[in-house]
Amino acid sequence: MSLQILLSGASGTIGQTLVEEVAEDDRFSIVGVASSEQFFEPDLDADVIIDFSHPRLLEKTLDYALRHRLPLVTGTTGLDGLLHERLSEAARTVPVCHAANFSVGLNLLLRLATEAARLLGEDFDIELTEMHHRRKIDAPSGTALALARALAGARGLVTREALVQDRSRHRIPRSRGEIGVGVLRGGDVAGEHTVYFLGDGERLELTHRASDRRIFARGALLAATRLLDKPPGLVEFSDLVMGDRR
Repeated sequence: MSLQILLSGASGTIGQTLVEEVAEDDRFSIVGVASSEQFFEPDLDADVIIDFSHPRLLEKTLDYALRHRLPLVTGTTGLDGLLHERLSEAARTVPVCHAANFSVGLNLLLRLATEAARLLGEDFDIELTEMHHRRKIDAPSGTALALARALAGARGLVTREALVQDRSRHRIPRSRGEIGVGVLRGGDVAGEHTVYFLGDGERLELTHRASDRRIFARGALLAATRLLDKPPGLVEFSDLVMGDRR
């Protein structure tokens, strides 16, 4: 029997990609969709909700997940503190996987970069760049911010204090506690992230390039499959998909 999915954000880029991916895989079936124009019917028979929408729609989707005790996989970004708190509260009742990026390779990059930041220490400055297609609105991307938070944590820094997005407004040398983020937009780039560790006389670059948005849809489907047998709680995507790969 196929996994019965409710898809929130069906009209978005990743939502449409998910629809195409599911149509080609008989292990999955979409039994209901939600978008800005419509919402799920009250009593749909489903196993899990996958959400790639926007914060306002996620709020409604979260309520639905709680009412029906459905696991939730969400890749919606741009959440405020209140919605982050609501996700944490919902995780007391249902399993929740919230990630800025559902690429397996990108999540491995996050682990590698975090370890590199810890091992190299403050003698190596950290900068990161991200590139996406011309239609992407948020900048930096949720993935870049997730990388920055992880890198700051590895260095014992507070993200909001360490993050630097614009050096044009002041003319002072770079401090050791900075993590610079550069943003590029154009063309049809699915996603590219590079973390630079810049030392004296040497540098290390770690890069992940996504050439097909289907990897994000496949990652979300993998997360949905593995979330089914989890107890309530917030589950890291990397733990779901890489826990048995170590």
